[in-house]
Amino acid sequence: MKTLQQLYNGFYLNKESANSKISGYSNSLRVAPIKKVCNYENLEIDYEHFAFAEKNEDWDIEYFHGLKNFLWIEKSNYPAIFIFDNHNHAITFRYNILYTKKTWNAELIHIDQHSDCRKNEDFLELNWEGNELEKVFIFWNEKCNVWNFIPPSIESWIISSQTQIRSTTALKNLKINKNQNFILDIDLDFCLDWINRDRLDLDVINLLKNKFDEIWKRALWITIATSPYFLNQELAENIIEKLLNFNVD
Repeated sequence: MKTLQQLYNGFYLNKESANSKISGYSNSLRVAPIKKVCNYENLEIDYEHFAFAEKNEDWDIEYFHGLKNFLWIEKSNYPAIFIFDNHNHAITFRYNILYTKKTWNAELIHIDQHSDCRKNEDFLELNWEGNELEKVFIFWNEKCNVWNFIPPSIESWIISSQTQIRSTTALKNLKINKNQNFILDIDLDFCLDWINRDRLDLDVINLLKNKFDEIWKRALWITIATSPYFLNQELAENIIEKLLNFNVD
């Protein structure tokens, strides 16, 4: 059975994969390798390859840079943190931790401007009797895109339920019960200004930082997507630095 690092070793998506189909079957999208590290300072933008592509209003394909490496930050007595670009990769990372730690009935706290719950015609059946990481990896890379990856994860019991946080009001009102099993999932596009999409909303970033500081240590694990289609990756780096600027020694 291949490990997460063996699967995420740096590869190109085939043109039939779900994210490639968004741009008209592009075959030039690269998925970064994952590195196990101790902090976020290893985060780098990959200016040599593209992680996402989409057709613009003139039906020309636009390409977007992602991360040079995905980061798996792990320290004793703290929840693992995964940082990556396209949000659909989150499910593979969740399955890996879920199966390894035998942690079931986890609710997804999904902080995002988008639901990521569009209809997905494909379904993955898991028997949960053995480690099916490679099967999960193939399905979420080939059959799920950034818009529709959550429904199959609920149908497959990788997550038991979800709470959608798609506004600052919902984030302010978010309460976590003392014994609640939850996965903290953040799409950094949540911090974009709703009017000027090239600008960050500093008030939202501060609100997200305060809520993150309040609950992150209680999460089972944390997934953070930098969303290259929606968010300039240099801006994403700035948000990561603010969110994860804490001492875990």
